[in-house]
Amino acid sequence: MGSDKKRKHSKEDKEVDAGISSKHDILTEHNGDSPSKKQKKDRKDKKESKEKKDKKESKEKKEKKEKKESKDKKEKKDKKESKDKKEQAEKKESKGKKEKNEFKVKEKKEKKDKEDKKASKDDAKNTKGEIKATASSSELSSAPSLDDLALLSMDMDVDDTPLIAKAAPKDKAPKQEVTKEKKVVEIKASGSNSASGSGAENTPKVDENGLTRMERQKLKKEAFLAKKAQNKEPSLTIKEPHGTIQLTNLRDLVVHVLTETPAMSWLEVKNKASIEKVVMVYIAGLDPQLFHINLKNAEHVQHPFAWIEKATSGPVTEFERLKQHFDKVNVVKATGDQQRIHSPTNTLLSVPLSNSEKQKRDLERLKNKNAKLKKPEDYMLKLQELKENSFPLPTYIDASAPPLEPGWIETPKIAKTTLAPLPKTMIAMDCEMCRTEAGPELTRVTLIDSNGKTILDELVMPENPILDYLTQYSGMTAVRLEGVTTRLADVQKKVQQLVNYHTILVGHSLENDMAVLKLAHPFIIDTSITYHHTRGPPYRPGLKWLSQKWLNRQIQVNSARGHDSAEDALSCMDLMKLKLTKPAGFGEYSPDNESLFSRLSRFMKPRTSALIDADAFAGLNAQTTIRTQTDAEVVAAVPEAVKNHNFVWARLRDLEINHGKAPPLELEEGQLVDTGRASKISSADKVQATTTEIREGVRSIDESIAAIIDSVPARTAVIVTSGQGDHRDVSKMQNKQRDFLALRKALALGEIPIKDRFLEKDVKLLEDTVEEAKHGVFFLMVKQ
Repeated sequence: MGSDKKRKHSKEDKEVDAGISSKHDILTEHNGDSPSKKQKKDRKDKKESKEKKDKKESKEKKEKKEKKESKDKKEKKDKKESKDKKEQAEKKESKGKKEKNEFKVKEKKEKKDKEDKKASKDDAKNTKGEIKATASSSELSSAPSLDDLALLSMDMDVDDTPLIAKAAPKDKAPKQEVTKEKKVVEIKASGSNSASGSGAENTPKVDENGLTRMERQKLKKEAFLAKKAQNKEPSLTIKEPHGTIQLTNLRDLVVHVLTETPAMSWLEVKNKASIEKVVMVYIAGLDPQLFHINLKNAEHVQHPFAWIEKATSGPVTEFERLKQHFDKVNVVKATGDQQRIHSPTNTLLSVPLSNSEKQKRDLERLKNKNAKLKKPEDYMLKLQELKENSFPLPTYIDASAPPLEPGWIETPKIAKTTLAPLPKTMIAMDCEMCRTEAGPELTRVTLIDSNGKTILDELVMPENPILDYLTQYSGMTAVRLEGVTTRLADVQKKVQQLVNYHTILVGHSLENDMAVLKLAHPFIIDTSITYHHTRGPPYRPGLKWLSQKWLNRQIQVNSARGHDSAEDALSCMDLMKLKLTKPAGFGEYSPDNESLFSRLSRFMKPRTSALIDADAFAGLNAQTTIRTQTDAEVVAAVPEAVKNHNFVWARLRDLEINHGKAPPLELEEGQLVDTGRASKISSADKVQATTTEIREGVRSIDESIAAIIDSVPARTAVIVTSGQGDHRDVSKMQNKQRDFLALRKALALGEIPIKDRFLEKDVKLLEDTVEEAKHGVFFLMVKQ
C-alpha cells in the first residue's frame, strides 16, 4: 500500500514537472471553460522544443551510423588491398621460382643432350671400322620393315646428317646420299658394336627404328610443319544442293574474299585470308545450251554439272584446256523482271550502298542544294576521269602518258605568268565519222560557241577507202562527200585556231570525237557524265533523251537522214548552260549503289582494281583502266594488272559469235567487208553464225582462259562467267512489243494487222523467253 502511494506521488510529480495538469484540464474542459492563451502557448513551445530535440537526436544517430559504416568500408577495403598485394607478391615469387626451375631443367637438358651427342660422335669414331663391316654384313637382315619406314618418313629430319657419312673412305667413289634405310641399319650397328666398347655408357638410347630422341623430335616437327602448310591452302567449295545462284552472289563473292563480310550460304571459303587476288573473266556466249545443260532439270541447275562426261558433242568439245582446270560448270541467273533482263555487267560491277554511305550521300546532296551556283570549271573532268573514259591526254598533264602518235595534235600549254589567268570559255564540239580500212575516220566536224553560233562546220575526206558510211548515225553518204578535198590535217589547223588553253571543250561522249579528230585537249566537259542515266553508272544517258527531258527539244528524229553534228553540238552547249543556272545536283540521279571498285577501295585495307575491256565504263573508279581491241590484248594485259592490283576485271569477246553475228552488208562499189567486232549492233538484228565459226570462237576462248590462269600467281581466285544466256529472241520480241504499243496509241486494235499485234499469248511467250535467257554459267577455282 505504501509503495503504491509512493508510485502515485512520483507520477503526479512528473506531470507537474512537465507542466501538464490532467485533472485540471479535465475539470476545466468539463466546466466548459477554455484554457488561457498563456497555457496554450506554453504547451506549444514545449511541444516544439521536444520535436527539435528528437530531430537533433535522430540526426546525430544517423551521422554516427554513417560514420561507422564508412569506417567499416574503409577497413574492409584496406584489408582486401592488403590481401591482393600479398597474393600478387606470392604469385610473382612463385612465378620467379617456376621460371628459375624451368631454366635449370632446360639448361640441364641441353647439357645432357650435348654430352649425348658428343659421346655418340666419339663412339662413332672409335668404332668406324666395326660399323662399316657390321652395316655391310647386316644390311639385309637388319633392314627396317615397311611399317618402320613409314614411321621413319613421318619422323625423319632432312637436315640431320647420318653419322656413318663420316666413315666413308677417301679412296672410294664420291659419297652418295645416305638413304633412310641405310641410316637405320648403320645406327643399329653402331649401337650394338659400341655397347661392348669403352664408350658404351655414353651412347644415346635409340628406339626399335634406331632413332634417338632428338631425331624423333626433329622429324615430328617437320611433319607437323608440312601438315600446317598444307592446311593453309585456300579453296572455294560450292555446297550441294545450292539452290539458284544469282549473278549478285558472284559479285558478293569478290567483296567477301577481299574484304570483311559475312560468310556465304552457298559456298565454303577455306583460308580466305590466303587469297590476295581475284580475277573475274566475263565471256558472253558461254550459255548453258553450249554445255548441254537442261534448265528444266533441277539436278543440272542446283548442283555443279559434270560437263566433261556429258557434253561430248558440238562446239563444246573444242574446250581442251578448260578441262584441265574446271571439271564442273555451274548455272547462274541474271537479275531482272518478268519481261526484262538487267545488264549483267552492271550487276557484277555495282554494289548496294551501306546505310552509313546512304546517310553520307544524303547529307552531301543537302549541302549541294544550299551551295552557290557552280562555274564551268567545276564540271571539267579530272585526270582520273579522263583516263577512265579513254580520253587522249596531252603529254604535259600526265607524265606516264605515251607520246602522241604521228598525225596527232595537242593544245599547247601556256606558260605561267604573274598576270591573272584569262577566264575559260566553252566551245561545243561534235564530229561525224565513217568506217574505213584503218578504222573510224573523221567525215565532219562542227564547233559552236557559248552564244549558239556555229564557228566551224567542215566536211572531211578520209585518208583510207571507206567500208561503211554509217549513214544512220553520221548522215554521211557518198554523194555528200563527193568533191570534198579537205583532209584531217587541214581541219586540225582550223580547230587549233579556235581552241586554245583557255577553252573548255563541251560534247557528248567526246572521247570518240577527239579520237577521230586526233586531238588531245586538257579541259573537257562531257554531258554524258555531268548528266546521269536514271539507272546510274555505268550507264550513260543518250543525247536524244537528255534533250527531250531537260530542253524539251526533239533531235535525231530522222533516222534515215542520220545525226546532224551542228544540232548535237548545240544541244550539248544548251544542256551545260542550263546546268550552270541550276543548283548543284541538277540532272543527276543517286541510286542506292556504288561501283564494285569503289567498295573495295573503301575497305580498311584498301583493295585496288584494274578494268581490262574494249568498253570504257563511266564512273566506276577503277585505279587502272586498260582499253583493248582484241582478246590477245586482254590476255597480255592481265599479268601486269594482277601483279599491281587485288581485283581485275577482264572481258573476252571471241565467243560472242555464239549469240549471233552482224548481218552481211549490201556493199557499194569499191566498199570492203568490215570484219571487225567494234560495230554496235542490236541482238535482234544479229544472224546465226555457222558451226565452224562458233568452234573457232570456242578454241580462241579456250586458249585465252588457259593463258590467263597460267599467268596469275598461286592463291589467286579465278571466276569465269557469261552473266546470261542468248538474248536474241528476247530482243526481237521486245522490239515487236514496243512497235505494237506505238501503233496502239494511234490506231484501234482492229486496225492493226494481225502480224503486228502483241497480245496476251505473246506476253506469256516473252516472259518464258526472258526467264530462259537469264541463265548463264560460271566456273570457280583457286589456283594452287
